[in-house]
Order: sequence, then structure tokens, then C-alpha cells
Amino acid sequence: MADLFTLRPAREKDKALLDSYCYAEGMDHLPDVERVTVAVDEEDAPVGFIRLVRGANGVDHVNPVVTYRLWRGYGVGRALIEDALREVPELRLVARGPSVPFYERLGFSACGWDEVDTSVTEECDGCPMIDECHPLPMKISASDFV
Repeated sequence: MADLFTLRPAREKDKALLDSYCYAEGMDHLPDVERVTVAVDEEDAPVGFIRLVRGANGVDHVNPVVTYRLWRGYGVGRALIEDALREVPELRLVARGPSVPFYERLGFSACGWDEVDTSVTEECDGCPMIDECHPLPMKISASDFV
């Protein structure tokens, strides 16, 4: 299915569309497109993206990975994670409860909140939707990717 889309670095002109994908998922806008990779369709329109953030501990964190809802099930999220793991030895993130099975299928495992950088976990602190979201800190090393 990867022939349906390609990956490339995000461009500033992509930002408005990427922000709309964030808003649709209940997230804030992206601060910039630094370290953002997009999956694009044949017309070069983004259908998903991943943003990596280097934590104070030197570990890379996913914040966030989003696939446009009409493109879910076509391997976009998997391709973005796989591409990131070609570049970095390990990824950490906070998964929303409904997305935990997706990450587990890729080989992620639960980890402690203290293993995820506060720049990623601060979004959960005091969030009024935490009880319905059921966030879970997770991590994977490149060698564990399934």
C-alpha cells in the first residue's frame, strides 16, 4: 500500500493543513515544521504526518503522529513510525487509549511516565479529558519494531 503515498520533509506551506489535522484530533497547532515528516498523496497533499521532538534526556519523542481519517488503514502511520526509526534508535510517546493497540502491533511497550519528556507529558497534566482518553506512556527501540 505504500505506493499510495510517499514521505517527505514537511514544508512551511503544509503547516495550515497539518494544523487542521491536529485540531480535528483535539490537539493544539504545531509550533513549526521542524522535524516533521509528511506522507503525501499523488498530488503532493499531506495525508498524515509525524513530528519528532528531542527530549532533555536526548531521546526522541513522537509528538504527534496523525493520519487524516480517510487515509487510516492504508499504512500511513506505520510508514511514518518506521521511517522515524530508521533515523533514531528509540522513540517514546504518550498514546491516547484508543491508539494503544496500534502502537502495540508495531512493537511499542508501556513505560513509566518518568521516561517520557515533560514537553510531551505536560499536555496530559490537568487535561479535563484524561479519564476518557486513558493516556499511556510507551516506547520502542528500532530493533523492536515489528
